[in-house]
Amino acid sequence: MKKINYILLLGLVLIAPFLKAQDINSPYSRYGLGRLYGKDVSTSLWSMGGISYGIANPFIVNVANPASYGSFDSLTFVFQTGITGNVGTLKNTQTSSSYNYASLNHVAVGFPVTKWWRSSLGVIPYSKVGYDTQVKIAVKGGYTPFLDNRWGKGALAEIYWGNGFNITKNLRVGVNLNYLFGNKRSYNLAYSADSLNVFGAKTENYMWVGGLLYDWGLQYDIHIKKDQVLTLGVVYSNKSTVSAYRSILATTLTGGYGTNVDIVRDTIKYVARENGNLLIPGSFGAGFSYHNKNLWLVGADVQFQNWSNFRSFGIADSLSNSFRIAIGGQYTPQHSNISPLAKRMTYRMGLKYNQSYLHLNGFSINEFALTGGVQFPFKRTRTNLSLGFEIGSRGTLKNNLIRESFFNFTFGINIVQNWFYKRKYR
Repeated sequence: MKKINYILLLGLVLIAPFLKAQDINSPYSRYGLGRLYGKDVSTSLWSMGGISYGIANPFIVNVANPASYGSFDSLTFVFQTGITGNVGTLKNTQTSSSYNYASLNHVAVGFPVTKWWRSSLGVIPYSKVGYDTQVKIAVKGGYTPFLDNRWGKGALAEIYWGNGFNITKNLRVGVNLNYLFGNKRSYNLAYSADSLNVFGAKTENYMWVGGLLYDWGLQYDIHIKKDQVLTLGVVYSNKSTVSAYRSILATTLTGGYGTNVDIVRDTIKYVARENGNLLIPGSFGAGFSYHNKNLWLVGADVQFQNWSNFRSFGIADSLSNSFRIAIGGQYTPQHSNISPLAKRMTYRMGLKYNQSYLHLNGFSINEFALTGGVQFPFKRTRTNLSLGFEIGSRGTLKNNLIRESFFNFTFGINIVQNWFYKRKYR
């Protein structure tokens, strides 16, 4: 069975270089820190709408609640990773366009340290920026409108070290120490396409971020019946200040569009390197799961984050507080190595609603999605493959805004091996 695990890892390594890691296409990602990603990175959790705060599975690395690490088996090492892809459509009242991308989503491991202490290490996404749009700017006096090209890309990620502690048989606490890092670039080019004699304006921005974030978690199991457990979970992420620096270059120019070479006329603003910080607001989440061991599970999550307190170099970004709710579950017909594959597979579904931190032109940019997936187990091992999908939309067509329709999919691998297992007999 180790040969199968090595083949799975080798296949992932060979596929990863061909994936486009940063090419999302969302006009809404130009605001704030971009499109935010939750910590429900496991394909298993993602397929159930992202429920995670109340889930403790010894064979899943649940980064969303560090208390869940306490459920790792005392002799088990878990390796988890996944690939995420997307096919989507952008639409307004005049036109529409499509896009697609794929990327390596995360890498995480979980392992025991002592009888009461479990640990986890990994890299997960935090946010992504990717857009390329053109906006018409009206000019008074009947003159030809200016065109404003807006382009940006970048990503923030987290390297985390998590620890879960078993306080009692049913009570677990945990903490994630996260190092947030990454950068984003953007430029705006406003020009008149009708005349080379009319000066345009170009602004280029670059920002790098690096600093520590913390997540605190708690889980408590309540045994309702034999093999039926209700798990309650809460997670708190405290407000944090992370270091950053930025550079800015703003110039007037002629040309710079189509096949015309840009000719700089004057420098309006130049900042080589300005040191500052970002204020990342705190968040609170709570959830539960109710499950019958190895057969079925249902659960729900809610999360709040106070993005109105966000500051970038001391300036507010007109962001709103965010709210997320998710419900989901899974079902395994029979959990036995001698059962047919269709009965050993786990089937998952979920719903999620996300009130994002964006409020534009009088409307909130919210997201709604239906999720689902299946898990394929291997016989005589706890290693498994999972497939998940998500169908939904964000935004609106009202008041000159854009609606994004998307189909996301993910492919996950969970490799489970014995950890420092000693044979009694040779």
